[in-house]
Amino acid sequence: MKKTMLMVMAVVISAGFVFAQDAQIPDFKMSPQLVKADGSLSKLEKPTIEVKSKTKGFSYGASSVTFLNILGGHSPIKIDPKDAKFIIKLNDAETDPEGILYITKVIVSKDTRELELAQSAAVGAMMFGGGKGKSVQRDDIKAEFTKVAPGVYKFVPSTPLTPGTEWGIVLPGNIAFCFSTTGDAKGKK
Repeated sequence: MKKTMLMVMAVVISAGFVFAQDAQIPDFKMSPQLVKADGSLSKLEKPTIEVKSKTKGFSYGASSVTFLNILGGHSPIKIDPKDAKFIIKLNDAETDPEGILYITKVIVSKDTRELELAQSAAVGAMMFGGGKGKSVQRDDIKAEFTKVAPGVYKFVPSTPLTPGTEWGIVLPGNIAFCFSTTGDAKGKK
């Protein structure tokens, strides 16, 4: 009888741990959230952004860059790089998350941040035969996804995030959710 009772208690306790480990489902679609160590969810920064463009270079070598200008020099959301675990609920359960979001480094520029979207040859360069646009060289990181429910995916960066840097999770429509990593970036003193 004692063995049976101990076995039942062990099963109940184990089941409790299994259910406690289940991922919470975000309330809103297309709004990635941080998954904390205790399994609770926390919002990421959804900054005010503007789509802008500027010309880089001069004459035939010039190119036009389109970027997101993110207001505010640093994200108030700080994450230890090893704790970068996220979850998202998609609009459609049949959508492949790899095709709609990416994680990328955001460049701090005084009191704003910039995230390059596209780069192409300027009009003058195109008119004189130099019209091959240059590819944007962002620091994109692929995410590894795990399905937790229909249309709901946990994801982590496939490579470690650099400490002391700003990051964005970019969704269709140039919507960015931002955070920064704790620690010191290499080369900064």
